[in-house]
Amino acid sequence: MRYQILDTTLREGEQTPGVSFSINQKIEIAKLLSEFGVDFIEAGHPVVAPNIKKAVKAIADENLKPKIIAHCRAQRSDIDQALDCGVSWVGIFFSVSDKSLEQRFRKSEEEATKLITDTIQYAKDHGLNVRYTPEDTVRSDFGTVLRVSEAAVHAGADRISIADTGGVMTPEKISDYVKRLKQKINVPLNIHCHNDLGLASANSLSALNSGARLADVTINGLGERCGIADLSQVCTALKTIYRAENNWKLDMLPEISDVVERYSGIKVSKQAPVVGKNAFTHNAGLHVSAMLIDPEHYETIPCGLVGRKRDIVIDKMAGKEAIRFKLDKLGIQANDDLVNNFSKELKLRESNLLKDHQIKRLAKEVQDGNNS
Repeated sequence: MRYQILDTTLREGEQTPGVSFSINQKIEIAKLLSEFGVDFIEAGHPVVAPNIKKAVKAIADENLKPKIIAHCRAQRSDIDQALDCGVSWVGIFFSVSDKSLEQRFRKSEEEATKLITDTIQYAKDHGLNVRYTPEDTVRSDFGTVLRVSEAAVHAGADRISIADTGGVMTPEKISDYVKRLKQKINVPLNIHCHNDLGLASANSLSALNSGARLADVTINGLGERCGIADLSQVCTALKTIYRAENNWKLDMLPEISDVVERYSGIKVSKQAPVVGKNAFTHNAGLHVSAMLIDPEHYETIPCGLVGRKRDIVIDKMAGKEAIRFKLDKLGIQANDDLVNNFSKELKLRESNLLKDHQIKRLAKEVQDGNNS
């Protein structure tokens, strides 16, 4: 099966506190995403700031392979701004939860529906494709979401996006939600999951496996609060677990992650799946000995598939096989005496994560000690 990916690093990702990309940085990121193989790039919300509008237009002018989508409120003026940018898609959002209608908008469901459908019709009349998102979908009354979504589709919406805005769902709940809505809505469903409980990627995968056609992601999982589903996690899982037919260039993921880490100033955790420093780094003795026989014992993702290389670290947890492997790699003849004595010294000193030059120094100390 082929899945669709919408990357919203340039919109949702820039809502990460402290993150602000320049126009040139956004163009560079968009080009990388295009080469990687995403289907949509959400380039920004043009009315928010002049430079955001300039960036959206600049990205649309690049004629990249992905469809470029602009974020819009349910207002004609937002659609006009998107039209100025030359995008082919708009993502119109408006929450229809009881709390939002009462406290934020002071509108009835009927008034909100009229506003939403008028904006959709206006966008369609001007040649745009439309995705409608009932913001905070899953915490809204299902009947309300269904009625408004049906009205949106009747007005011309090409897609409906289910938003777990508060990050409250579980894989089981989001699966059920997608299936229920899919029975009633005859346009493709999209999914946008926040990561407040650490379940954004799992929820996105569950939604796709239950009938949603497209998932929203960001590079390095950037976004409001705890961010949203992570590009590298979602695409790698789709390829390796769900056998996606997409031809994503997964070996680009480290480069894409590094670029956004540098431009955003948000450090990627060493423990992050796929792109984290430790993702393919092995330590404990029994793990390493098994991995040296066959990497599949402890690597469920082939490191080369995602542009990574395997590494083995040496510290007090290291076994003799790991020591021998590392010494050989550093060009040091690893006979049994050297390996045994090196291992003893590691344990005695309770050494912690030796760098290559420290390994060489300790090996020399051990060799000198044996020769004295």
